[in-house]
Amino acid sequence: MRRLGAGLQMRRVGTAALIALVLAGCGSQAARFATAETHPEVTHTTTLGGIGDATAGETIFATNCGTCHGVTGVEGGVGPSLRGEKLRKDYDQTIVWIKHPDPPMPALYPQLLSESEADDVAAYVQKL
Repeated sequence: MRRLGAGLQMRRVGTAALIALVLAGCGSQAARFATAETHPEVTHTTTLGGIGDATAGETIFATNCGTCHGVTGVEGGVGPSLRGEKLRKDYDQTIVWIKHPDPPMPALYPQLLSESEADDVAAYVQKL
């Protein structure tokens, strides 16, 4: 009987350790999202710059982002589908992500995308 009790205790410890690891992993994943807090050098916000033009952003996206995310952004491919991205990032967070992406996403700003083009792409992505 004692052995069964020890096994049960070990299983509880193992379960608690697993839960702690999962929670720690989720916390670190959440910390990876680009925000103005994680990139204080980015001063652009919707209150300063307004919302980009989603129609223009669709064309810019297809040309610069479609290879990885699919022409419309919802197909995915090398990069993930961006359908519902607005549920994960607001407009400002999307701009920060476009400007300061985590690898393997390439940084297209400011070499290939201007400030207004980044705004336009962010507005488009928010509509997916």
